[in-house]
Amino acid sequence: MMEATKYQREKGYENIIKTASDLHTLDYEGAGLKGYGKPEGYLKRNVETWMKQYEASLRFSERDGNMDYLYQFLNDNRPEEERWGIVHGDLRVDNMLFSEEGGVEAVVDWELSTLGEPFTDVGLLMTPYWTEPDMPIIGGLKGQDLKEMGIPREEEFLEQYVDKTGFKELPEQLDYHLTFNAFRMSSILQGVYDRAKGGNASSAQGEQVGKLAGFVAQQGKMHAKRFMQGNRFGEGGSGSAFSGRRAFSTSAASSKGEELKQRVKTFIDEKVMPIETEVLSQGYNGGDDEWKEHPLLDGVKEEAKKAGLWNLFLPAISGCSNLEYASVAEQMGRSLIASECFNCQAPDTGNMEVLHMFGTEEQQATYLEPLMEQSIRSGFGMTEPGVASSDATNMSATITETEDGLVLNGKKWWTSNGCHPELKMLIFMGRDSDADDKPRHQQHSMVLVPFPHPGVTVERPLKVFGYTDAPHGHAEINFDNVVVPKSAYVAGKGDGFMIAQARLGPGRIHHCMRLIGMAERSLELAVRRGEERTAFGKKLKDFQVNRHYYAESRMAIDSTRLMVLNAAKKIDEGGAKNARKEIAMIKIMAPEMAMKVVDGAMQIHGGAGLSQDYPLAHFYAWARVLKLADGPSEVHLDAVAKQVIRDVEKGN
Repeated sequence: MMEATKYQREKGYENIIKTASDLHTLDYEGAGLKGYGKPEGYLKRNVETWMKQYEASLRFSERDGNMDYLYQFLNDNRPEEERWGIVHGDLRVDNMLFSEEGGVEAVVDWELSTLGEPFTDVGLLMTPYWTEPDMPIIGGLKGQDLKEMGIPREEEFLEQYVDKTGFKELPEQLDYHLTFNAFRMSSILQGVYDRAKGGNASSAQGEQVGKLAGFVAQQGKMHAKRFMQGNRFGEGGSGSAFSGRRAFSTSAASSKGEELKQRVKTFIDEKVMPIETEVLSQGYNGGDDEWKEHPLLDGVKEEAKKAGLWNLFLPAISGCSNLEYASVAEQMGRSLIASECFNCQAPDTGNMEVLHMFGTEEQQATYLEPLMEQSIRSGFGMTEPGVASSDATNMSATITETEDGLVLNGKKWWTSNGCHPELKMLIFMGRDSDADDKPRHQQHSMVLVPFPHPGVTVERPLKVFGYTDAPHGHAEINFDNVVVPKSAYVAGKGDGFMIAQARLGPGRIHHCMRLIGMAERSLELAVRRGEERTAFGKKLKDFQVNRHYYAESRMAIDSTRLMVLNAAKKIDEGGAKNARKEIAMIKIMAPEMAMKVVDGAMQIHGGAGLSQDYPLAHFYAWARVLKLADGPSEVHLDAVAKQVIRDVEKGN
C-alpha cells in the first residue's frame, strides 16, 4: 500500500476497514464455524501463551520488566465481557492482496485464526499509527502526512469501523488491545532475536530485533498507562505528546480544557502573583541565597499538588491534549515563577517526557519518579560552544563504547539547571564514535549521567542580559572521560535525533504559549500604566501612539495564539512530524511578537520598565533567548520556505 497512489490508498483503506468489519460481524455459527475455536477465555489464554513464549526466549537476554508490567496489566484489566467473533490473528496490511483499484482481493496467512475477541485484530491494524516509518521490520505511519497519502487518521479509521460494526465499546477498550498487541509483538520479536543469537535465525534482521522487542514493550506500557487514566476518548479527548494521537472529539476546545485553564489562572492570581516579586528578588539581589530555592515556594507547591495541578504537562497525568495544555501553558507564562509552582518547568518537563517515552523501568524509577515529585532536578546537554549548534549534526561531543561501558567527552553550554543545587541527572547527547557509516541522523545517542559524577565539571554559570535565572540557571559543563554503563543509553544507540524530535515538538508549543502569556501580561501592565500616568496634560493611554500600540499588540497576540493552537492541533492529529511547518512558523513568530509587545510596554513604563520593579525586562530577555533556543529563527525560516516550495510544486 505504501507504493500505491493516493487514490489507491484511499480506496484501499476503505476496503481494509470494510474487510475487517465484515470478518468481525460474520455470523460464524450460521457459516458453520461454531467449532472453529474456543472463544471463551481467548484473551487470558493468549496472554499466558505469549508470556510463556517470551520466557522461553531469554537464553541470551535479561528479562524486561516492562513485559512483566504488561502481563500483569493485561490480566488485571481484561474486559468484563469479551465480544466473540472470527479473529484472523495477524490482520495486517501486509497480509492483504489488493486490486489496482484498491479492493481487497484476498486475506492470507490464516494460521493464527480462531474464534475469540476481534478487537485484537483492530489493535494490530491500528498499531502503525504509533510507530515510525523507518522502524525496522515493523514500519509505521507516525508523523506522516496522512491526508496527503490518502490514509485516514486514527480517529477516522476507528469511526468508520464502529459505524460499520456497531461495536461502540471499542473506543474505550482500544488502548487495552493496543497493549495486547505490543505484548504479543514483543514476545515474537524476542523469539526471533533468541533464535538469531542461537544461530538459528528465521530472519536476516534477527540480530537487530532485541532492542526492538524492548521498544515495543515500552510502547505497550504507554498504551497501558493511557488505558488506566480512563480518558482515551473522553470529552475533549486525550491527545498525547508522546504518541501523536488526537481526541476522538474534533472540537477545538473542550469544557475540560477550559475548566483546567481557569483553575490554573485563578491559582496563579491568588497564590503565585502575591509572592512573585519577593521570590525573584532573591535571585536579582545575589548573595549567599541566590542559588537556593526560595522557602515561599514550598507552600505554594504543596497547595498545587493538593489542588491536582501538578505535572499538568504530562498527558498521562492531566489527560490533556497538546491543544488543551497549550492554553494552560499560556497562563503559566504570565509569571516568571508559575511553571515552577506546578512542576511544569523546563528542562525537567522535556526530560520527564523523554524518560516516560523511552526510559527503562530502572531509569524511570531512578529519575522519572523523583523528577515528578520535584525532589531532584535534571539538565539537558546538547548545545556546544565549539561548533555552530544551529546545525545539530555538527555536535563534537563523543560517546565511545568500551568493554567497561560508555566513555563521554565534550563540552556543553546553556545547560539549564546546570547550577541548580538539586541537580542529580544530565542527559548528554553526543556522536557515536563508530557511526561514520550510518545515516546522518542515526549517528548520535543520548545517555543518562548521574550528577555529581567523576569527570563532570560545571565550569561556570552563564548570564542572559545579566540575569542568572538562579536557581534554575544555565551552565557550561565539561565532560572529561566520563564513564557510565551501557544501560545509561536512552532508548538505544543511534536514537538521539529521534528522541530529540519527540522531545522538542510539544516543547516548542509550551515555549510559544508561555511567550503569549508574557505578552498578555505586558499589555495588561501597559494599559494600567497608561491609565495611571499623565504627561503633557493627558493620560498616557490617550496618546495616539500608545493607542496604536494597544491595538497592534492585541492583533499580534491573538493571531500568534491562533497559529500556536493550530500547530498544537496538528500535533494531536498526526504527531510532531505532521506539524513541522506549523511548529517552525510559530517558533519564528512567537518570540518576535513577544519582543515587540514587551518592548512597547517597557517604553510606556519609562525607566521603571527596565528595572526589577516590573517583570518586563526579564520577559524581554526570555523572548530574545527563544529566537535561538530550540533552533534559531533563521533555520526555521529555511524549513518553512522548503515546505512552501514543496507544496506549490505538488499543487497543494
